[in-house]
Amino acid sequence: MSVLQLKNVHYRVSSADDELAILKGCELNVEACESLAIVGRSGSGKSTLLALMAGLDSATEGEVHLLGENLTPMSEDQRARLRAKQVGFVFQNFQLMPGMNALENVMMPLELFGLPDARDRAQKALAQVGLSHRLHHTPQALSGGEQQRVAIARAIVTEPKILFADEPTGNLDETTAAQVQQLLFDLQQRTTLILVTHDRQFAKLCQRQVTLQQGVLLDGLV
Repeated sequence: MSVLQLKNVHYRVSSADDELAILKGCELNVEACESLAIVGRSGSGKSTLLALMAGLDSATEGEVHLLGENLTPMSEDQRARLRAKQVGFVFQNFQLMPGMNALENVMMPLELFGLPDARDRAQKALAQVGLSHRLHHTPQALSGGEQQRVAIARAIVTEPKILFADEPTGNLDETTAAQVQQLLFDLQQRTTLILVTHDRQFAKLCQRQVTLQQGVLLDGLV
C-alpha cells in the first residue's frame, strides 16, 4: 500500500532578479513500513523535499499525496490537522522548547491538538527511547543524544503512520549516532521511515535509497 506519492513535483524560489529551481519534476512512490533514505550534496534541496513530503511546505507545481490525501489543494491548517495524528517529524537541531522538561516537550503535540491521555502517552514514548529516568530534565541538562531521543519520542507519541527525519544524526558523535540509528530502525518496524542524510553508510541501512541531484530524484546512491 502506497503511503506517499510525488507526481511531477517542482519547487521554485523567486528573487528580485531571477527564479531558482530547487526541485524539478520529482517522482516517487513509498510503500507502507518501507525505509527510504534520501541523499545528495549539501544544498541540493533534500530538506526542502522532506518538508514538502510532510506537508510543512507546498510544491510550486505537481502533486504530493500523503496517506491517501492530496496535499496540493490543502491550506496550512488542513495539512497541520493531517500531520497531527498520522505524521512524525524529527529535526536535526532537535527543536525542543528550552523552558519545558522532556515530558512536557513530548506532551506538547498531544496537548496542542487536544488528544487524550497526554501525560501517560508521553511517558510511554519516552520509555520507548530509553529516557524514563530523564522525564523532568530540561534540554540544557540533556546530552545531544538524549535531546535527539526526546525529539524522536515527541515525533512518535501520536503513533504516526509515517516518520520523517531530517539529518537525525548530523549533530551527534559516532557512538551516539549509531544508537539513534538503531532506535529509528527499531521504530520503523511499525511505521514508514523516510530520512535525509549525508551519511551514505547510514543510508545503506535503509531498504531503499534515492539521490537528489540537480533537482531530480534518481534511484539508488549516485
